[in-house]
Amino acid sequence: MKIFVSHKREDAIIANAIANELKRLGISCYLDLLDAGMVLNGKALTEHIKRNLNNCTDIIVVMSESTRYSQWVPFEVGMSAQKDMPTATYLKEDVDLPSFLSYWPRLKKLSDIQKYVSARNEVKREYIHKSIFENASVTRSQTDRFYEVLKQKL
Repeated sequence: MKIFVSHKREDAIIANAIANELKRLGISCYLDLLDAGMVLNGKALTEHIKRNLNNCTDIIVVMSESTRYSQWVPFEVGMSAQKDMPTATYLKEDVDLPSFLSYWPRLKKLSDIQKYVSARNEVKREYIHKSIFENASVTRSQTDRFYEVLKQKL
């Protein structure tokens, strides 16, 4: 599992805290704050985001009042949705979510990151067990099952 942390620059402090919590839990992540040379724009920035997002399995989207003015966060969310990536929003504050983000589970504190990781691991084990031991054909999306499990934990 490698998690892309999507955020607007104004939310860099909380995005960094999320990345640190993921690292503490032994989970790899991508956070553009870690790229010292992030002065790209236009096509180069688009390719940079696509490349790094494609190297991830999940996305956590930091949401705040600033996010609604972002052009890149919706782009990242759209790309991840095309890949059926497990997605969650992290609410930095009490903010009304745009309709395109209201479907996914909502994390509200750093301790919810542990619940995210726990739910992902639980569903992964569940699907491995079903495919190996039960010879069951898995018709339900693993991502949908993850959302169900995580929402129960939250």
